[in-house]
Amino acid sequence: MRHYKINNIEHTVFDSIDELPENIVYHNDWRKGSIGDWVLTDDECVIQILRRGAMLKPKGRVRKVDYIGTCTGTFLVSKSTKLDSSKRVNIYSFGGSQDRDVLLQERENLSTREELFVQYLAGGIDPRLAYLKAFPTKDPNYAGIRAGQLIKTTRIRTAMKEELKPICEELGISDKSVLHAIKTIASSAVKDDTKLKALFKLADILDLEDKNSTQVTQLTGAVFQGFSEKEIEEVERKEITGDVRD
Repeated sequence: MRHYKINNIEHTVFDSIDELPENIVYHNDWRKGSIGDWVLTDDECVIQILRRGAMLKPKGRVRKVDYIGTCTGTFLVSKSTKLDSSKRVNIYSFGGSQDRDVLLQERENLSTREELFVQYLAGGIDPRLAYLKAFPTKDPNYAGIRAGQLIKTTRIRTAMKEELKPICEELGISDKSVLHAIKTIASSAVKDDTKLKALFKLADILDLEDKNSTQVTQLTGAVFQGFSEKEIEEVERKEITGDVRD
Protein backbone atom coordinates (compact mmCIF):
# COMPACT_ATOMS: atom_id res chain seq x y z
CA MET A 1 0.00 0.00 0.00
CA ARG A 2 0.97 3.63 -0.52
CA HIS A 3 0.14 6.83 1.32
CA TYR A 4 -0.19 10.34 -0.10
CA LYS A 5 -0.91 13.55 1.81
CA ILE A 6 -3.50 15.91 0.35
CA ASN A 7 -4.08 19.13 2.34
CA ASN A 8 -2.28 17.54 5.31
CA ILE A 9 -4.63 14.56 5.29
CA GLU A 10 -3.11 11.15 4.57
CA HIS A 11 -4.87 8.99 2.00
CA THR A 12 -4.15 5.35 1.22
CA VAL A 13 -3.87 3.49 -2.07
CA PHE A 14 -4.14 -0.29 -1.69
CA ASP A 15 -1.93 -1.96 -4.30
CA SER A 16 -3.84 -5.21 -4.01
CA ILE A 17 -7.30 -6.29 -2.92
CA ASP A 18 -5.56 -8.60 -0.46
CA GLU A 19 -4.35 -5.54 1.48
CA LEU A 20 -7.87 -4.24 2.15
CA PRO A 21 -9.07 -4.10 5.77
CA GLU A 22 -12.27 -6.05 6.43
CA ASN A 23 -14.26 -2.87 7.05
CA ILE A 24 -13.65 -1.44 3.57
CA VAL A 25 -16.11 -2.34 0.80
CA TYR A 26 -15.21 -1.28 -2.73
CA HIS A 27 -17.15 -0.80 -5.99
CA ASN A 28 -16.04 -2.66 -9.10
CA ASP A 29 -17.31 0.09 -11.43
CA TRP A 30 -15.49 3.28 -10.42
CA ARG A 31 -17.61 5.36 -12.82
CA LYS A 32 -20.61 4.89 -10.52
CA GLY A 33 -18.74 5.83 -7.34
CA SER A 34 -19.60 8.81 -5.15
CA ILE A 35 -17.44 10.97 -2.91
CA GLY A 36 -16.06 8.83 -0.10
CA ASP A 37 -16.53 5.53 -1.97
CA TRP A 38 -13.65 3.09 -2.42
CA VAL A 39 -13.37 1.85 -5.99
CA LEU A 40 -11.36 -0.68 -7.99
CA THR A 41 -9.03 0.98 -10.49
CA ASP A 42 -8.24 -0.39 -13.93
CA ASP A 43 -4.75 -1.35 -12.73
CA GLU A 44 -6.27 -3.50 -9.95
CA CYS A 45 -5.69 -1.15 -6.99
CA VAL A 46 -8.30 0.18 -4.57
CA ILE A 47 -8.56 3.94 -4.07
CA GLN A 48 -11.01 6.41 -2.55
CA ILE A 49 -12.95 9.02 -4.50
CA LEU A 50 -12.26 12.40 -2.91
CA ARG A 51 -13.96 14.69 -5.41
CA ARG A 52 -16.74 14.40 -7.95
CA GLY A 53 -18.22 17.08 -10.16
CA ALA A 54 -19.17 18.13 -13.67
CA MET A 55 -17.68 20.48 -16.22
CA LEU A 56 -18.89 22.06 -19.45
CA LYS A 57 -16.93 21.41 -22.63
CA PRO A 58 -16.55 24.38 -24.99
CA LYS A 59 -17.83 22.32 -27.94
CA GLY A 60 -19.06 18.88 -28.92
CA ARG A 61 -22.37 17.02 -28.94
CA VAL A 62 -22.05 16.14 -25.24
CA ARG A 63 -21.19 19.35 -23.43
CA LYS A 64 -21.49 18.23 -19.82
CA VAL A 65 -18.86 15.78 -18.58
CA ASP A 66 -18.51 14.28 -15.11
CA TYR A 67 -15.14 13.84 -13.43
CA ILE A 68 -13.77 12.30 -10.25
CA GLY A 69 -10.70 13.12 -8.21
CA THR A 70 -8.50 10.84 -6.10
CA CYS A 71 -5.29 11.33 -4.15
CA THR A 72 -3.37 10.44 -7.31
CA GLY A 73 -5.18 12.42 -10.02
CA THR A 74 -8.33 13.66 -11.72
CA PHE A 75 -10.19 11.62 -14.34
CA LEU A 76 -13.07 12.15 -16.75
CA VAL A 77 -15.94 9.72 -16.25
CA SER A 78 -16.32 8.05 -19.65
CA LYS A 79 -16.20 4.59 -21.15
CA SER A 80 -12.87 5.31 -22.83
CA THR A 81 -11.16 6.66 -19.70
CA LYS A 82 -8.97 4.34 -17.66
CA LEU A 83 -8.65 5.00 -13.94
CA ASP A 84 -5.19 4.04 -12.71
CA SER A 85 -3.36 4.64 -9.45
CA SER A 86 -0.22 6.28 -10.88
CA LYS A 87 0.60 9.47 -8.97
CA ARG A 88 0.29 12.58 -11.10
CA VAL A 89 2.57 15.56 -10.60
CA ASN A 90 -0.54 17.74 -10.66
CA ILE A 91 -3.46 15.74 -9.29
CA TYR A 92 -5.97 18.46 -10.18
CA SER A 93 -5.34 18.50 -13.95
CA PHE A 94 -7.02 16.05 -16.31
CA GLY A 95 -4.57 13.36 -17.34
CA GLY A 96 -1.74 15.60 -16.12
CA SER A 97 1.81 14.32 -15.88
CA GLN A 98 2.00 10.73 -14.67
CA ASP A 99 4.98 9.73 -12.59
CA ARG A 100 4.76 6.05 -13.56
CA ASP A 101 8.49 5.40 -13.22
CA VAL A 102 8.48 6.64 -9.63
CA LEU A 103 5.44 4.52 -8.84
CA LEU A 104 6.98 1.40 -10.34
CA GLN A 105 10.26 1.86 -8.50
CA GLU A 106 8.92 2.83 -5.09
CA ARG A 107 6.71 -0.22 -4.61
CA GLU A 108 8.42 -3.11 -2.81
CA ASN A 109 5.77 -5.82 -2.66
CA LEU A 110 4.36 -7.69 -5.64
CA SER A 111 0.68 -7.34 -6.38
CA THR A 112 -1.33 -10.49 -7.11
CA ARG A 113 -1.21 -9.80 -10.84
CA GLU A 114 2.54 -9.13 -10.73
CA GLU A 115 3.01 -12.55 -9.11
CA LEU A 116 1.14 -14.09 -12.04
CA PHE A 117 3.28 -12.04 -14.44
CA VAL A 118 6.46 -13.46 -12.87
CA GLN A 119 5.14 -17.02 -13.03
CA TYR A 120 4.31 -16.67 -16.72
CA LEU A 121 7.77 -15.23 -17.43
CA ALA A 122 9.47 -18.07 -15.57
CA GLY A 123 7.40 -20.49 -17.62
CA GLY A 124 8.96 -19.14 -20.81
CA ILE A 125 6.15 -16.86 -21.98
CA ASP A 126 7.03 -13.69 -23.89
CA PRO A 127 6.83 -10.59 -21.59
CA ARG A 128 4.11 -8.92 -23.70
CA LEU A 129 1.92 -12.04 -23.66
CA ALA A 130 2.67 -12.59 -19.97
CA TYR A 131 1.33 -9.11 -19.23
CA LEU A 132 -1.78 -9.69 -21.35
CA LYS A 133 -2.48 -12.91 -19.45
CA ALA A 134 -1.81 -11.42 -16.00
CA PHE A 135 -3.37 -7.95 -16.29
CA PRO A 136 -6.81 -6.71 -17.44
CA THR A 137 -5.89 -5.27 -20.83
CA LYS A 138 -6.26 -6.45 -24.42
CA ASP A 139 -3.99 -3.80 -25.95
CA PRO A 140 -0.72 -5.51 -27.03
CA ASN A 141 1.13 -2.20 -27.46
CA TYR A 142 0.23 -1.05 -23.95
CA ALA A 143 1.10 -4.51 -22.61
CA GLY A 144 4.52 -4.41 -24.26
CA ILE A 145 5.33 -1.00 -22.76
CA ARG A 146 4.16 -1.92 -19.27
CA ALA A 147 5.90 -5.30 -19.36
CA GLY A 148 9.16 -3.58 -20.31
CA GLN A 149 8.78 -1.18 -17.38
CA LEU A 150 7.94 -3.95 -14.92
CA ILE A 151 10.88 -6.21 -15.74
CA LYS A 152 13.29 -3.38 -14.93
CA THR A 153 12.05 -3.08 -11.34
CA THR A 154 13.93 -4.60 -8.42
CA ARG A 155 10.90 -6.44 -7.03
CA ILE A 156 10.20 -8.23 -10.33
CA ARG A 157 13.85 -9.20 -10.85
CA THR A 158 14.11 -10.46 -7.27
CA ALA A 159 10.91 -12.48 -7.68
CA MET A 160 12.21 -13.90 -10.97
CA LYS A 161 15.41 -15.06 -9.31
CA GLU A 162 13.42 -16.78 -6.55
CA GLU A 163 11.11 -18.40 -9.12
CA LEU A 164 14.10 -19.70 -11.11
CA LYS A 165 16.10 -21.03 -8.16
CA PRO A 166 14.76 -24.62 -8.33
CA ILE A 167 15.35 -24.77 -12.11
CA CYS A 168 18.87 -23.38 -11.82
CA GLU A 169 19.73 -25.77 -8.99
CA GLU A 170 18.43 -28.72 -11.00
CA LEU A 171 20.61 -27.72 -13.96
CA GLY A 172 23.60 -26.96 -11.76
CA ILE A 173 23.56 -23.28 -12.69
CA SER A 174 24.80 -20.74 -10.16
CA ASP A 175 26.11 -17.18 -10.26
CA LYS A 176 29.62 -18.61 -10.00
CA SER A 177 29.14 -21.06 -12.87
CA VAL A 178 27.72 -18.35 -15.13
CA LEU A 179 30.64 -16.04 -14.39
CA HIS A 180 33.07 -18.91 -14.98
CA ALA A 181 31.44 -19.73 -18.32
CA ILE A 182 31.67 -16.11 -19.49
CA LYS A 183 35.32 -15.95 -18.41
CA THR A 184 36.07 -19.20 -20.25
CA ILE A 185 34.46 -17.90 -23.44
CA ALA A 186 36.40 -14.64 -23.15
CA SER A 187 39.65 -16.61 -22.83
CA SER A 188 39.14 -19.31 -25.42
CA ALA A 189 36.65 -18.09 -28.05
CA VAL A 190 38.01 -18.14 -31.60
CA LYS A 191 36.19 -15.02 -32.82
CA ASP A 192 37.39 -11.67 -31.52
CA ASP A 193 33.89 -10.20 -31.40
CA THR A 194 32.76 -13.09 -29.18
CA LYS A 195 35.68 -12.46 -26.83
CA LEU A 196 34.85 -8.75 -26.69
CA LYS A 197 31.18 -9.41 -25.93
CA ALA A 198 32.15 -11.74 -23.10
CA LEU A 199 34.67 -9.24 -21.72
CA PHE A 200 32.18 -6.39 -21.91
CA LYS A 201 29.63 -8.52 -20.06
CA LEU A 202 32.15 -9.30 -17.34
CA ALA A 203 33.02 -5.60 -17.10
CA ASP A 204 29.34 -4.73 -16.71
CA ILE A 205 28.85 -7.30 -13.98
CA LEU A 206 31.99 -6.41 -12.01
CA ASP A 207 31.72 -2.63 -12.27
CA LEU A 208 28.04 -1.81 -12.61
CA GLU A 209 26.00 -4.59 -11.02
CA ASP A 210 25.25 -4.89 -7.32
CA LYS A 211 28.12 -7.15 -6.20
CA ASN A 212 26.06 -8.44 -3.28
CA SER A 213 23.15 -9.44 -5.47
CA THR A 214 24.31 -10.61 -8.90
CA GLN A 215 21.25 -11.88 -10.73
CA VAL A 216 21.27 -14.67 -13.26
CA THR A 217 18.36 -13.02 -15.10
CA GLN A 218 20.51 -9.93 -15.69
CA LEU A 219 23.53 -11.79 -17.02
CA THR A 220 21.82 -12.65 -20.27
CA GLY A 221 21.04 -9.03 -21.04
CA ALA A 222 17.33 -9.86 -21.27
CA VAL A 223 14.54 -11.28 -19.18
CA PHE A 224 14.77 -15.02 -18.74
CA GLN A 225 12.05 -16.69 -20.78
CA GLY A 226 12.50 -20.30 -19.77
CA PHE A 227 14.98 -23.01 -20.71
CA SER A 228 14.19 -24.69 -24.01
CA GLU A 229 14.98 -28.37 -24.53
CA LYS A 230 17.63 -27.37 -27.08
CA GLU A 231 19.35 -25.06 -24.56
CA ILE A 232 19.35 -27.75 -21.88
CA GLU A 233 20.81 -30.29 -24.31
CA GLU A 234 23.46 -27.76 -25.35
CA VAL A 235 24.47 -27.16 -21.71
CA GLU A 236 24.69 -30.89 -21.07
CA ARG A 237 26.74 -31.43 -24.26
CA LYS A 238 29.24 -28.76 -23.26
CA GLU A 239 29.56 -30.21 -19.75
CA ILE A 240 30.39 -33.61 -21.26
CA THR A 241 32.75 -32.48 -24.01
CA GLY A 242 34.20 -29.40 -22.35
CA ASP A 243 33.58 -27.51 -25.61
CA VAL A 244 32.95 -23.82 -24.84
CA ARG A 245 34.16 -22.37 -28.13
CA ASP A 246 31.98 -20.91 -30.89
